[in-house]
Amino acid sequence: MTDSVLMVGAGLAIGFLIGLTGMGGGALMTPFLLAVMKFDPVLAVGTDLAFAAITKIIGGLGHHHESKISLKPVLWMAVGSIPASILGSQFILRQTDNRHLIDEFLPNLLGWTLVLVSIIIIARTFRFFGPKKEREVRYPSPWALVGIGAIGGVLVGMTSIGGGTVIMALLLLFFSIPLNYMVGLDVMHGALLAIISAFSYIFAGQTDWASVGLLLIGSLPGVWLGAKAVHRLNLLLVRGVLGLLVLGAGIQLLLGGGGH
Repeated sequence: MTDSVLMVGAGLAIGFLIGLTGMGGGALMTPFLLAVMKFDPVLAVGTDLAFAAITKIIGGLGHHHESKISLKPVLWMAVGSIPASILGSQFILRQTDNRHLIDEFLPNLLGWTLVLVSIIIIARTFRFFGPKKEREVRYPSPWALVGIGAIGGVLVGMTSIGGGTVIMALLLLFFSIPLNYMVGLDVMHGALLAIISAFSYIFAGQTDWASVGLLLIGSLPGVWLGAKAVHRLNLLLVRGVLGLLVLGAGIQLLLGGGGH
């Protein structure tokens, strides 16, 4: 019973952050499943991807309706990210009997990915990089979108983390795109990427559906509340807190706080 309440509560809190900032879902959910719920690392990744796929489909529909995003850049990104995510997930799934790799390598990879993601979030919060007001709008070329998609895809396939945040950071670093356009693009591409990556783990039986259900009970109202609260809260403060939470989760995994 306590586990169920924890799951619903975690879903609500993380859903709210996803609705509010468009990021941070996998970056907090996978460490929660590993460190708090003591999941096996591969099962944690598979469960998070199924949860993320369903959450992002709903978020993606909302953003498509709101910002009328063109599907062309989403599809170019997917050309890179889909094959890369399948390769990443197949690599991890083939190693499930290699306990050293799963118990040491995967939590370490997750930890370093989270530290990277947290640095990106904090750097963006304090505008160390990102769109400067005076810069003219500069959209990425199709080949740049394919490359950025591939980097995000392989990370998502292996860790369930980084698709949204790493892709957003690369777009911010090299291009100057209106933020509402970028969030819409990120959420729609993220939904597509999560669905494809999730299927690899679902077919391998590495998804805990009871947990996915409990997380969704919390996250669906959470995402809706977050989307409604966007204009009422100081987003910089929220992003700063999110960055620190993700950094803490990454450090905990690197120090051995995985599912042991």
